[in-house]
Amino acid sequence: MRATALLRSPKIWVFTVYGVVIAVVLTMGYLGGVLDTDTPAQRVPIAWVDADTGVGAQRDGAQLDEQVFSGSAQHTARWIRADTEAAARELLARNEAYAAVVIPPEFTARVTALTTPGANAAPVPVTVLSNPLAGPAASGTAVGVAAAVLSRLSQQLGAGLTPAGLASAPGLLSDPVKVVVTPATSVPTHSAGGMAAFYYALVLILTGFLLAQLLHSGVDGALGFAPREFLHRRSTRAPLPIDRVHTLLVKIGVLAGCAVIAATVIEALAVLGLGMPAAHPLGLWLFSVLAVFTAGVVPLALLAVIGAPGALVATVVLVVFGVPSSGGAYPPELQPAVFRWLGDVLPMRHITDAARDLIFPTSSFHLTGAVVAVSLWLVFSLAFGLGATAFYDRTGRGRVSAHERSWQPA
Repeated sequence: MRATALLRSPKIWVFTVYGVVIAVVLTMGYLGGVLDTDTPAQRVPIAWVDADTGVGAQRDGAQLDEQVFSGSAQHTARWIRADTEAAARELLARNEAYAAVVIPPEFTARVTALTTPGANAAPVPVTVLSNPLAGPAASGTAVGVAAAVLSRLSQQLGAGLTPAGLASAPGLLSDPVKVVVTPATSVPTHSAGGMAAFYYALVLILTGFLLAQLLHSGVDGALGFAPREFLHRRSTRAPLPIDRVHTLLVKIGVLAGCAVIAATVIEALAVLGLGMPAAHPLGLWLFSVLAVFTAGVVPLALLAVIGAPGALVATVVLVVFGVPSSGGAYPPELQPAVFRWLGDVLPMRHITDAARDLIFPTSSFHLTGAVVAVSLWLVFSLAFGLGATAFYDRTGRGRVSAHERSWQPA
């Protein structure tokens, strides 16, 4: 039979439907999650610390507080009030805020000096702490919003000042506040500018996913359920008398061993070979094993239950929608609501959060929840795969018929 004969058949062109489905899924996954990241600035979490002690009964910091929490600036971000700079830094370390505005104790005194004859007039500094470990998009957006708000508040504050004693520097009155951006923590070297956790999580996901694909075809070939092909050689054998449950158990067992080895190699290469930081190397290794194993069990269970389309479903769950909603490249607050929800449900964001806590010296705030979430995916996938294959076996839905078991290749 020639290829032209098949191409003339209308039935062969039903596969174009796959192209439509894949195009829609990939477009909605990778573009749908990032094209609107510049619009929902009001969801960006920014800590606000007012340490201004005032001068007598006057406290100019209170005017800024009012504008931020109940005035014109309240909808520009999700402002989080922090009592001290240390509390704000803790919010940054826990990734609950992507920047922090710190009004200094001498704020009112410095503003008052601008209108005092003979005083040393100078811009009033206000510190904006950035959070580089949250990623460039999260930190950059939050710092930009904070700087823009402070600029407007500075102009409003300057409009109420009297120009006595400032004839030589009238520009300070119209814009007295100077924004000073300072990283809350330094970004370790060899950490992809703070994005090492995202890329490490992606490596874990792809390793487990690809291992599952190879094991599915490789074990089926060894058991006689699929041909084995390499280069020009193709071989087949009679299927072995093994049911669906035990076939899946074989694949899961081999995957478990592969996950341990793969996670060890990944961390060794990343940390020892490429210099990636690891604040908790043992914990990172244990979680890496869990992540690779889970990312492999999900597609194995889907392939065992629904067959070849299971690979597409697993790709959608782990990669197509998992990666954009992970919060690695763009934080959840900058994404549409459906992607924020997907990030809470799918394993990729939890793996990224756990990797961030284990790679960087953070407060490990997300680690416990991430371990629980990934473990739930593992347990659910095992229950789904083994339960469905057990049902197939009990109801006589074997993978091959009786005459195929007795067939021997020539």
